[in-house]
Amino acid sequence: MPTLLHLDSSPRVGSVSRQISGEFAEAWRKANPEGSYIYRDLAAGPVPHVDHAQIEVMHRLETEGVRDLAAAREAATTPEEQASWAITWPLIEELLAADTILLGVPMYNFSVPSTFKAWFDRVLIAPLIADPATGEGPLSGKKVVVASARGGAYGPGTPRQDFDHQEPYLKSALGMVGLAADLTFLHAELTKSAHVPRLAQFQELAAASYQKAMEGARTHGAS
Repeated sequence: MPTLLHLDSSPRVGSVSRQISGEFAEAWRKANPEGSYIYRDLAAGPVPHVDHAQIEVMHRLETEGVRDLAAAREAATTPEEQASWAITWPLIEELLAADTILLGVPMYNFSVPSTFKAWFDRVLIAPLIADPATGEGPLSGKKVVVASARGGAYGPGTPRQDFDHQEPYLKSALGMVGLAADLTFLHAELTKSAHVPRLAQFQELAAASYQKAMEGARTHGAS
């Protein structure tokens, strides 16, 4: 049975990234009526940042070369470590269970929201890191779609293309755990043209970018 893991990280209800991810999720659920759907709102229910206890567990896994997930699941030893690991491990289980991972990630200050980063820092543990020689790992073979909203324009050929630390970061970070082989970005750009006067001249471009992202969400969600 196929499983979709859907994460949103924008704090804005009705944000563009939520609209795009919602469109994808709706199309996916229609195409997979018997499928399993897991949803996390990282803004409404933020994942706690990595703490000292989790770092201790992660360092131990790295030092001992632990690659077995069953062993990693039981790696926390002290009460503090066990409490922190109890936050982390359900997030990892959701990732492992998913066939498709949908990430609603707006661009914040040229990168990603801290709510998304906190989630990713929790789940990036040594046993999930892909083998550098093969690029394969426990998460390999999953489809990943990023529903993105950007206030300005950062695509190739734009004046601010070098300011884009969102897509390159996500490609590198997701690639580290074997999730970049089937990775699609659905960008809606110039979203601030609706309320920033100096960007008002780009509203038609913004509308076209939004429409393209929504069409992509429907197409990829149904496939």
